[in-house]
Amino acid sequence: MYNIDKQLFASFIENTTDGIFVIGYDGTIRMDNSVASEILGLEDDLLYGKTMVELITRDERNDQFFECIIESVYNKQKVSKVTPFQRGDKKLYLRLVVSPLRDRLEDIAAVVMFSDITELVILADKNHNLNERLLKVLNNFVTTMIDAVDTRSPYNATHTKKMVKYATAYIEYLEKKGENLPENEKINIVSSVWLHDLGKLVIPLEVLDKPSRLADKEEDVFHRIEVAILCERIRILENPDEGDEAREKIKKLEEVSEFIKKINVAGFIDDETIEKVKEIADIQCIDSKGEIKPLLNDYEREALMVQKGTLTDDERKIVQSHVVHTYEMLKKMEFEGDFAEIPEWAGMHHEYLDGTGYPNGIKGDEIPWQVRFITIIDVYDALTADDRPYKPPMTPEKAFGILRSMCDEGKLDRDILEDFIASEAWK
Repeated sequence: MYNIDKQLFASFIENTTDGIFVIGYDGTIRMDNSVASEILGLEDDLLYGKTMVELITRDERNDQFFECIIESVYNKQKVSKVTPFQRGDKKLYLRLVVSPLRDRLEDIAAVVMFSDITELVILADKNHNLNERLLKVLNNFVTTMIDAVDTRSPYNATHTKKMVKYATAYIEYLEKKGENLPENEKINIVSSVWLHDLGKLVIPLEVLDKPSRLADKEEDVFHRIEVAILCERIRILENPDEGDEAREKIKKLEEVSEFIKKINVAGFIDDETIEKVKEIADIQCIDSKGEIKPLLNDYEREALMVQKGTLTDDERKIVQSHVVHTYEMLKKMEFEGDFAEIPEWAGMHHEYLDGTGYPNGIKGDEIPWQVRFITIIDVYDALTADDRPYKPPMTPEKAFGILRSMCDEGKLDRDILEDFIASEAWK
């Protein structure tokens, strides 16, 4: 029975496609197959009967391969590794597995199995190099695009760069807590932050960086008031009997001018102020042609009644469209594989958990945690930014108060917000 088992085992190892030899614990090879000799470059010299010492001394360049075998034999433990092997002038990579061979309860030898995976290793190296080059292209693309945004709108570029610092610091914080993210996920988060405002490249700059409610229309309004005041002064000279009425009109226009100057740059105006804008909008003024016209046109009236910020409803919609442009621009880049999430994550950063965000009004579990985080740092930096021409910066504490109230409203993820605050990545 023993001879039959031995013959079956010998037949098995001879017909397998892997190189195999059996080595006793005295270091002598007791059994081998022709594939083993072929892979190791010993076709004309059988392995059978040789010792490990003889094989090691043949070529010192292959010490790593044989040391793995010796280590396994000595410790009577399984070893599984990929090792280089020099066969003449050719460098191979061998998948090596050494396992104890047991006879009932006793280890009697070690089975050494190895296969040539050189082509797979070379292919893996090529793929790795390709990924490295692709990542370099991605980084260069990101840098180029943000430089373009920087040149066009310094406010937005500062915002993006600070968000990248927050994101990078938060990822480091997660790793310190033992919450290690896959490398591609870290790249996707940071790249999405870099690119989240890319669509602002196609937003008209006069809207994107609008510094006040009237912006470039401010000069028209004040010129109109100046002309109206001048016409009233002429009226005093030409019609002294109308002097009191004209002087009253001049006083009113001067007060209106100061009022408009004040609210034009105010961060917030109340309902009473809005009602006053409605009143002054219809004040009749004489223009340079002698025609009677209302003090404010429809756009100027709407702009001065903006309660918070500087944008009218139409202008706000134009700015909000940047997320759609961001998504469409990045989608055309055909991000695939490890980078497939970048267009979606970058294009979703204005969506809220309660569905009141834009552009698609998605909510809840439809929004990945990575996007929820990006949304939080986007709002945080918008609140604390000190380089916005249309508003003063908030302290971090006040900003966190607003973010927490947004959590109360169901818009933001409270767990992520509190973790971000605890991380001190915002510092």
